[in-house]
Amino acid sequence: MQVIYHSYTESANYNMLYYKYHLKRMEPLMNIRRNSLFLLLTYLIVMLFSSSLFSIIKDSMLSFTSVIFVSIFGAFLMFFINKKVPFENYIELGNKSLKKSLLYGIFGVALVFVVQELTLLVDTYLLHQSTFSENTNQILTILTHYPYYLLYVIIAAPIMEEFIFRKVFFGNLSTIIKPGGAAIFSSILFSVAHADGHYLTYSCLGLTLSYIYYKSHDIKAPIITHSLMNLIIILTQIK
Repeated sequence: MQVIYHSYTESANYNMLYYKYHLKRMEPLMNIRRNSLFLLLTYLIVMLFSSSLFSIIKDSMLSFTSVIFVSIFGAFLMFFINKKVPFENYIELGNKSLKKSLLYGIFGVALVFVVQELTLLVDTYLLHQSTFSENTNQILTILTHYPYYLLYVIIAAPIMEEFIFRKVFFGNLSTIIKPGGAAIFSSILFSVAHADGHYLTYSCLGLTLSYIYYKSHDIKAPIITHSLMNLIIILTQIK
């Protein structure tokens, strides 16, 4: 009886250790799923709810105000989710600090504008596309009537887009596939999501923002770059 009992105990202990081992191995995958899922759900809910507000609320000023409020709330909710459901992906493994993020974020602006100008030259002279941007034109039209929409352009949009296209589709995905492939995939999605026609330009901007994230190891760096880029474009386009 003692031998049987001992054998059963050993088997139970082995099964428990085996279960704990595989659970520990699965933990990063579970964390990446939770982090990515909650961020994606927040983004989709904000986008869908914001779109429905224009149908529900007939007053234009009230509808735009509501959309801005919902979007900013969603953007900061993403920061909260990223802290409460954390996952430090491959890109974020490295020395990071607020000073480093600020430096990469600010100097990254020059880099994205150089990339933008070079890709626009290719669009114009090789692909024979117009330099006209439908997205920028729509934003400028909205800002003419509702100047406070600038809060969406420089705060909500950069935060949400960077969490989705850089954190989820580049950083988190780099844990599963090679970073280069994840960067290309996320940048193509970034380009398609803007649906502006300048797919090469937006894809290269996405790659540049991914590079800033990669070098800084902090999602705040590309958010800063994205926000400043949008602000500068708006300020230089306003007549």
